[in-house]
Amino acid sequence: MKYLNLKKKFYFSFIAFILLFLFIEIFLRLLNVEYPIFQKHDETRGFSLLPNSSGTWRKEGNGKVVINSEGLRDLDHKFKKDKNTFRIAILGDSFAEARSVNLNETFWSKISSGLIDCSFFKNENKEVEIINFGVSEYGTAQQLLTLKKHVWKYDPDLILLSFFSGNDVSDNHKLLSRKKYRPYYYLKNEKLILDNSFVNTKPYKILSSFWGRSFIRISQYSRIAQLIRESYVQYYFKSQKQKNNIAKSKKLKNKDKSNVYNPASKNWSDAWLITEKIIIQINKEINSNKKDFILVSLSNPIQVHPSEQVYKKFLKKNNVSDIFYPENRLEEFSKRNNIKYIQISKRMRSVALKNNVFFHGFQNTELGTGHWNILGHKIAGEIISQDVCKFFT
Repeated sequence: MKYLNLKKKFYFSFIAFILLFLFIEIFLRLLNVEYPIFQKHDETRGFSLLPNSSGTWRKEGNGKVVINSEGLRDLDHKFKKDKNTFRIAILGDSFAEARSVNLNETFWSKISSGLIDCSFFKNENKEVEIINFGVSEYGTAQQLLTLKKHVWKYDPDLILLSFFSGNDVSDNHKLLSRKKYRPYYYLKNEKLILDNSFVNTKPYKILSSFWGRSFIRISQYSRIAQLIRESYVQYYFKSQKQKNNIAKSKKLKNKDKSNVYNPASKNWSDAWLITEKIIIQINKEINSNKKDFILVSLSNPIQVHPSEQVYKKFLKKNNVSDIFYPENRLEEFSKRNNIKYIQISKRMRSVALKNNVFFHGFQNTELGTGHWNILGHKIAGEIISQDVCKFFT
């Protein structure tokens, strides 16, 4: 009798738990609470996009994101291109993955439509096809590894590296980067040496474990699982922010105001040197495959902010004398190494000031911060397509 009562209590508790789970799941869906997970562990690059995952990204903007069967935020593409197709492969980070906007609103989709009227492609009777390899939080090191391991099977004609100086330089240095479970290059006797010790980090071990992989699978269907992960992520980044604030206060005490615009410290100086070495390696890799390469520097939010007051305040606070130092440095670097280069931030700033418009930020975040909004992608795509056309005319 006692056994039967225990059995009944167990079944009752189990059914109650299932009903509560379903109720919360439905409630979260009715409220549009969604924190989709698009990444998985990657043995070469630390992390990559999860094939066939999807969801609506509402943390910034409102973009419908679908990752294709090959793990790209793009449509599916055949490996073998048609004879009359000119393929462009896009390498980049979150600006290229572009979760905040829909696929047809991304800058690289605007490049495709912008090249339709380019005389070169018209005369050659070529259709432009763009394949996006952008992954959020990738540094240039991961983009080089992506090029080597994943791009060439699509046989692109042109590789376009979209470079965001806001974090691409720091993401190439282990001591400056926020994300530790990624591969890094370091310099030894002026040569790049790959450091893949990320496989021993706690985050990577969790992601690649059976339970980590199982949780990611469950999260594709459960908003509760997504909410649990998001809570952990927020807690993690809050603790990281506190550590960064402590580190910044120490820097200020030491009067060290080094940053991407003013790489006075050894770490920042090394980060720039490593970044340039990686870009040279990307160029060599592309040249050895007899393809074309264009380096494109994107805009930082402050560079194209329409308020002169906000702009000047940033310069003073961060001890910055030249807000376009990264672009100017990359331009000189590209000339020395015979690399085709497109710089768009100065032109975007002119448009922002003239029309008093924001190219970064969304209504559900803050204008003038974060990633490109729909207008930012549109203007960037137009400028890049114009310059790409010039290179092929």
